[in-house]
Amino acid sequence: MKILVAGLGLIGGSLCKAIHAYTDHAVWGWNRTKAVAEKALAEHAIDGIAGDDCSGFDMIITSLYPDLTRKWVKNHIDTMQENVVVLDVTGVKTDLPEEMTALCEAHGIHYLSTHPMAGKERAGFDVSDENLFQGANFIMTPVRQTPKSVLAQVQNFAHQIGFRKFVITTPEMHDRMIAYTSQLAHVVSSSYVQSPEIQFESGFSGGSFQDMTRIATMNEDMWADLFMENQESLLHELNVLISHLQDYQKALSENDRDAVYALIRDGRLRKEQNLRNRRNSPAVIDLTKKESNL
Repeated sequence: MKILVAGLGLIGGSLCKAIHAYTDHAVWGWNRTKAVAEKALAEHAIDGIAGDDCSGFDMIITSLYPDLTRKWVKNHIDTMQENVVVLDVTGVKTDLPEEMTALCEAHGIHYLSTHPMAGKERAGFDVSDENLFQGANFIMTPVRQTPKSVLAQVQNFAHQIGFRKFVITTPEMHDRMIAYTSQLAHVVSSSYVQSPEIQFESGFSGGSFQDMTRIATMNEDMWADLFMENQESLLHELNVLISHLQDYQKALSENDRDAVYALIRDGRLRKEQNLRNRRNSPAVIDLTKKESNL
């Protein structure tokens, strides 16, 4: 295929490098700041720099924030050829899959909203990595108009560049789960480092501190948008977390060792069950038929 990646930050740059490293596809890059695209070309991460004409591509991947994805597709769709597959890799879906699918369908174009579950604490092309997706999870959020052939094509492409577990789900379920598995963790990490004790942590910390604070260096431009786009789901998870923290607060303030013991034990048992579930889960998980019962 001839592939266009629009947005050459961490994810977009890593996609380009992985395509070069693990496939025979040609990949072209588009970036708002042309100097980044020129750097990608000089480092042989891409085969060429794309302009505003998107004709001639078999697959187009937008690696942009949700609002920028909407604008970019709308601004370039008249130059895209029929039957091209357009993907986004945004971290929050809301109405994006339905809106973009309707727009693309009217132009004879296939659209699929996806989410590669991989990243780093830092952003930008300079930290992109051809091996970022090795063994990672890949989420696809089709809508009712999405052809099964497009799902199969995209899954095969994702497998080529390193992904090994695939989840097919609805945009709504995606946002609920991402609020819990990703966004809440970033909120907790950012809140955790607000303690004034952080100024003294050097020499006192081990793996626990590093694990809890690694993602506090997140890119505020991106994550502020993602938090606000998924506000309802994230607030729900925050309220659940606060309730559990208050259980610990109550037990400790009342000097209730039995309650503290029970809370720790419950957390351990839940995590051990989670690990068993992960080990036994299949390579492809299709939740679209089950979600009506959740």
